[in-house]
Amino acid sequence: MKNTLLITLLVSTSVFANQPFQNNFFDRGFHQSVWSNFNQQFQQFNNEMRAVQNRNIFGAQTKRYFDEQSNRYMIEIEVQGLAKKDLDITSENGMIHIKGHVKKIEKMGNNTRTSSNQFSQSYSLPNDADANNIGAEFKNSCLVISIPKLVNTTPIVKQITVQ
Repeated sequence: MKNTLLITLLVSTSVFANQPFQNNFFDRGFHQSVWSNFNQQFQQFNNEMRAVQNRNIFGAQTKRYFDEQSNRYMIEIEVQGLAKKDLDITSENGMIHIKGHVKKIEKMGNNTRTSSNQFSQSYSLPNDADANNIGAEFKNSCLVISIPKLVNTTPIVKQITVQ
């Protein structure tokens, strides 16, 4: 009897050892509750990160055009979240550079949270632009850069002699 019981135990153990582990707790309940919840949270986090990466932090919208009435090239940048003091505009070597930087410090009890955002845009100045008289104005979250067009421009044409 002991030998029969021992043989049956060995045979059943070897049969179950060669079959895949199947337990309803791990296959259905545990998997669906824990891993599905983790997967949903990961997908939500991933979607939020994509939205942050694709969003322009300042919500800037740029419009460039030539104003025939004032004879000026215009750059209008509508910027949310910036103030006049946060802007830096320079012109150098036929380019105009616009930079914005905001630093926020929030105190919550004993904790301090610091964040900073910045942007930079550069534009080529037209050949007939008067780079010495560029003006800028900031009103109601809108930066307007005015670049006068030179009245008398002489085309830069050089004759090149073939040797």
